[in-house]
Amino acid sequence: MAITYDWIFNPLTVKPVEGSLTDVVIIVDWRRTAVDGNYASSVYGQVSLGPPNPSNYTAFDDLTKAQVQGWVVASLTQPVVDQYDASLAQNIADQKNPPTIPLPPPWE
Repeated sequence: MAITYDWIFNPLTVKPVEGSLTDVVIIVDWRRTAVDGNYASSVYGQVSLGPPNPSNYTAFDDLTKAQVQGWVVASLTQPVVDQYDASLAQNIADQKNPPTIPLPPPWE
């Protein structure tokens, strides 16, 4: 089975009023997940966003997951996201084939 990667963004921390704008997202809590059948792994973090540009501001109720994902990836950079994905894939591989296992002592 192939690994499926996804983003979860929750919560979005907003500033209720900034100038003439309302509900301006200032912090995004994110989780990157990887699932392969019954195996799963995730990593999470937070990014702070700079001040919004009023000329291309999107109202909070009109935000899309793709737009928030773009903000997060731009903030983290694609090479960092790729490193997270590689780490998640390795974690799933280790779950499938553990590199170490605990065994009781042979005398017990």
